[in-house]
Amino acid sequence: MSGNSPRRALNLQSVLKYSVEHTTNTEADAQLSTDLDEEKSRFLEGALNSLTVGASNDFKTALEILDSLATSVEEKKESLDHLRSHIDDIDLANALAKMGGTKTLIRYVTAPQRELQALSINIVAEMAQNNIFCQDIFTKDKFLPALARNLSEAKSNENIVRCSIYAISSIIRSFPPGMNEFKRINGVKALLPCLKSANSDVYIKSAFLIASLSSLDKSLRDAFVNSDAFSMLMENVKPIDDFDVKQETTLHALSTLSTKTNLKLSAEKRKNLELILAQVISNNKQNEDCEDIVNYAKEILDNLN
Repeated sequence: MSGNSPRRALNLQSVLKYSVEHTTNTEADAQLSTDLDEEKSRFLEGALNSLTVGASNDFKTALEILDSLATSVEEKKESLDHLRSHIDDIDLANALAKMGGTKTLIRYVTAPQRELQALSINIVAEMAQNNIFCQDIFTKDKFLPALARNLSEAKSNENIVRCSIYAISSIIRSFPPGMNEFKRINGVKALLPCLKSANSDVYIKSAFLIASLSSLDKSLRDAFVNSDAFSMLMENVKPIDDFDVKQETTLHALSTLSTKTNLKLSAEKRKNLELILAQVISNNKQNEDCEDIVNYAKEILDNLN
């Protein structure tokens, strides 16, 4: 499963609907088809209810293992793997949250065992994707402050930082209460050190999140600009002559931050940036793979003038 791709909003009801819709007979057998559909519907609903109950029982066992002091790290890892293999379904993710699974997960989000920590953070991220119910619980249960603290490890454990950015993004995306909590804990300050990471994936994820948040909320855009995020991103702009995902993400973030903001750049920095952007446009304007890169560069130039 991709760490960046939004989860498809699957649930058991959608599976049931799909199964029924794709097993109907012809109009000539309309009455028989109706009877069969009702029978199939009852059967599938019963089967899916049994699946939910069975998964919930398995969740309970997994949580007991995770909460026990007597179980090994390997047993805990297997339990987390089991949870992660099921919570892609929104109904099961919600069932885990309702039975108090978040109380267990919050402890592992900052666990000393790195493998267990990364697994737990990814579970949080995947439960929260496109799921307002879980976003609300994670916000109320103070997951964001714990995840933000993990970002301070940008130089020591890139994987934990990468997973934490993913989880933060999932919790606050299209969810105003989560966005407000991110502001309250000064998430802007927590995220900025990730732009200094030598790990390309950490840098790209943080730059992308900055672009996303700044495009959705002007107050956050201003906060990033006032915290010198624009200058930090500028340091990574290069006169490329082919597609480069790091450069595309950097230019995307710069374009968003430069929109309707009062950038405080020295004349020298402004001139150097304009020269590099002009070169990027010239080098890549005929390259279809670089269409977004060229457009972002043009937008930044327009915003600077």
